[in-house]
Amino acid sequence: MTSMSPGQFYFNWGRKLGEGGLGRVDEIIITASYSRHVVGSRLACKRLNDKWKNEPTARARFDREIQALRQMSHPAIVSFEGENLSTSNERFYVMPLYDKSLRNLLATQPNGFNWPEVARFVARMADALAYAHQQGFIHRDLKPENILLDAQHNPIIADWGLGYFIHKESKVLQNLTRGGMGTEYYCSMEQWASGKCGATGDIYSLGLMLAELIRGSQYPITVGMGIQGDVVVGNSQGARLLNEVVRLMTDVLPGKRIQTMTEVAQYLRQAAALATHAA
Repeated sequence: MTSMSPGQFYFNWGRKLGEGGLGRVDEIIITASYSRHVVGSRLACKRLNDKWKNEPTARARFDREIQALRQMSHPAIVSFEGENLSTSNERFYVMPLYDKSLRNLLATQPNGFNWPEVARFVARMADALAYAHQQGFIHRDLKPENILLDAQHNPIIADWGLGYFIHKESKVLQNLTRGGMGTEYYCSMEQWASGKCGATGDIYSLGLMLAELIRGSQYPITVGMGIQGDVVVGNSQGARLLNEVVRLMTDVLPGKRIQTMTEVAQYLRQAAALATHAA
């Protein structure tokens, strides 16, 4: 084994944790370390899957994802724990290992969750996304599979950088086999049409996740058309505000949506507080 420099570590591959349209994530086990990760530590390693690892556009987007994570530091955004040193070989990066995603949590509650708790939970994601947007990074692929959960069920936003592959002409989506509505369900109309969106595209996707957590299932929509009905039953001030926030987050027109994640977080916390005071 060659000598290591400070910050370096060696590892063995462990179990496969998951695979999506473009990337895959595997467990790794540290075998030698000159870093803060002790021998025996288990982390997660993300790389492009075999179909896309040599495709130039996918590789370029993956490199940008790595650079984004290197620059961001927020408790609700997955942290960057290292990358392979040789860019001529298969690219990968290392992150903490999380056992569950928001999709796993949804599977345990088919009737949904208490909506004030959901509002506070989603507000934490909005805080993280406000930070990312201020740094110049748009996610473009927000969905329950990409929201990891720590041991206390706090949200950790993962899978940055590959959202440009999500649109109606996407070869990635065309080659995926999936039941029901997959990634496209969370896609804003402007991204569905062009593959591009700004911060309000992330707001649209977050609004659909908010509604899904409250219902326990996806709210029936046409791709990109958003939610016009109520997701919370009741006529209380908090319920009315929450329903209006969902509609404004998921408006088909970007200019009519709530414009910043900071505002989204404020409205969600306000609605949750109104529900608490009314109880």
